[in-house]
Amino acid sequence: MYVYFPKFEKKKEKLLSLFLAVLGVVLYVTSQFPNAPVPGLIQILGVVCLAGTILLISMCILRSYSYELTDEEEGKIDFIITEHYSHRKTVVCRVGLEDIVSVVPFDPNQKKEKEKFYTYTGILFDEKRYLVEVEAHGEHFFVIICADETLLGYLSGN
Repeated sequence: MYVYFPKFEKKKEKLLSLFLAVLGVVLYVTSQFPNAPVPGLIQILGVVCLAGTILLISMCILRSYSYELTDEEEGKIDFIITEHYSHRKTVVCRVGLEDIVSVVPFDPNQKKEKEKFYTYTGILFDEKRYLVEVEAHGEHFFVIICADETLLGYLSGN
């Protein structure tokens, strides 16, 4: 019925991962100098920066998501979120369109501790995100997505 597959350049995420990688290598190499103060601590900080680089690359840069509305056999419409990671595609969320309670622009300050939030965007900075409130199968949770005007119209028009 409708598929939205946003393509983001993720420039800030790439720059941050490059910065962390360079900082990690510099710290690790610096810890090898004979006169380095507290070489163990510097080496640990270097390894932490390199680990942060790996996490950032695997969690943001290499992942992307597509959002799809499909017709079911019974005439119902499902909202499906698919994660794309390299050549692998995994459906991470599938709910009926009638299970969506509301769709509002996402504000990071509105997260509450006791509520379930799932982020399916693959970005950290700059792009507009939306908070989809879902009540399905006795569960109440929130999904953070990126959407265009057409998808927002479908999601909020139920």
